[in-house]
Amino acid sequence: MKLAADYRALARDALRGRWKTAVLAGLLASALGANIVNATGNITSNANRANQNSNITPDGYLELFSQANGGRLLAVLVVCIVVWTLFTLVVGGAVRLGYARFNLNLADGKAAAVSDLFSQKGRLWDGFCLKFLQGLYVALWSLLLVIPGIVKSYSYAMAPYIMAEHPALTANEAITESRRIMDGNKWRLFCLDFSFIGWELLCVLPMLAGFSWVVAAFSDAAAMGIVLVTLLAVPLSAGFFVVRPYEEAAWAVFYRDITAAEAETE
Repeated sequence: MKLAADYRALARDALRGRWKTAVLAGLLASALGANIVNATGNITSNANRANQNSNITPDGYLELFSQANGGRLLAVLVVCIVVWTLFTLVVGGAVRLGYARFNLNLADGKAAAVSDLFSQKGRLWDGFCLKFLQGLYVALWSLLLVIPGIVKSYSYAMAPYIMAEHPALTANEAITESRRIMDGNKWRLFCLDFSFIGWELLCVLPMLAGFSWVVAAFSDAAAMGIVLVTLLAVPLSAGFFVVRPYEEAAWAVFYRDITAAEAETE
């Protein structure tokens, strides 16, 4: 039985000579709303904690919008957020399926290209349903306690790979199949995920240092601080987009391993 270190080694082999393509695909998939970066929640929560620990008050945040063109700036910001949200809701699921196809090609030693992200462009509805149902089921299980939600998120983790490989399956069928093949494998996938925590911490620390520096330097100029924090957060969080392709490749290798083991027992 393979361990986390084995999957990481196989992922590195799959990525050898194709790191740039993998990073570019990961960045583009994330920008298109594929929700590929597990650490996104950590980035957001850390940013919130940084703001809470700073001297910037809620009134300070309003200074940016209380200026002459503040109302127009706020309106543009709201419109951009709404448009981006709607866009990612529509295309994000299909891009996630395409990103799963990209990583499966990596795991199989086949040609993997950024264009794989758009290989499922005709499955917007399927992708949306999968994204929605996965989120809904995990949220409902999380209402019980945090642990059941985490367990179920690993139960459904292989659904994008399954659906990318089997276009005839519906979202619910893919989730059911993921739950079946992950029976007895959830702990192994959790251990694989946990083995990347050191890399993710290395990405978090410089970002937190950047937030602290900006808050300390611009505590009396909240508006300037907001702008600089936003600009600074992008390059400092880029490490997540380097680590995540590595982890995604390891997940695809994991999927290939458990499905191959199942085929051998049949």
